[in-house]
Amino acid sequence: MITLNQEACNLCLLCQAICPNYVLSLKTGAEEKQKVELTYPDQCCECWQCVAICPRDALFSEGVRRGDFEQLASIEIPADAMRNVLLSRRSIRAYKPEAPPDAMIQRLLEAATHAATSSNGQTEGFLIIKDGKFLAELESMVIEAIWNAGLKYMEGRTLNKLIIKFLTKKYGTEMVKQYRAYFLIIKHRREHDELRGMIFRNAPLVIVAHGLKMNDLAQTNCALAIRNMEMLALTMGLGTSSVGFLTVAARKSRKINKFLGLPKDRTVFASMMLGYPQYKIKKVPARKPRDVRWV
Repeated sequence: MITLNQEACNLCLLCQAICPNYVLSLKTGAEEKQKVELTYPDQCCECWQCVAICPRDALFSEGVRRGDFEQLASIEIPADAMRNVLLSRRSIRAYKPEAPPDAMIQRLLEAATHAATSSNGQTEGFLIIKDGKFLAELESMVIEAIWNAGLKYMEGRTLNKLIIKFLTKKYGTEMVKQYRAYFLIIKHRREHDELRGMIFRNAPLVIVAHGLKMNDLAQTNCALAIRNMEMLALTMGLGTSSVGFLTVAARKSRKINKFLGLPKDRTVFASMMLGYPQYKIKKVPARKPRDVRWV
């Protein structure tokens, strides 16, 4: 619960402006005297933004200590430099065998936990996988799950053509085109006994972000956390790549979540490979023009 010291308050209203849940409001009392009030304290999501922004330390809570607030230096990153960083982040699929030290991983996790979450729920969790045998077994389970979920029907036989026609009607031509490519990748790599490394690209480490199944915004929360780690990793000389197959497989097969030790009310919403890249990207590939509308 937030407490407001009226004597310290200077009516700057920064707390009201920053509050996401409309907890605080400006009231006019006797003799036309104005003051800030905690109008709807039960709506507070405990983000503590009001405590952090108050210039007079007029707001405080038993749930947080002022010493826990880190004073950040002013951000002075030129826009062109930031653009270069953003465009330099590419999906890396060839890694050196050595894993980054735990201290680096802790810094990445710190960045992940500071990503925005819906209603400040902060219910997302992370699983750091460094065990090579564990990753190899997980990889096999992922391939099996996505293959049996429908990719195996992408073959061109008569019955499968009817299935493909149905899938095209349901998911659209572009998605079926992607499914067809995934089918061919698994098919050809299986024929040549090259399935190992297909999902995690022999990365020395994989980070899995999981959240509550019933939270409609859990996937967004996890994606934001992964993005924070991706961008910080780039500045640390590390390479990353999203592992979309794992996210899909976890939705298709309960075995994946069970193998990862997740409770029944949770599932994988995002994941990424991590390691030292074997190469550096020096050019940015061209991108397709997107559908952009101004209203």
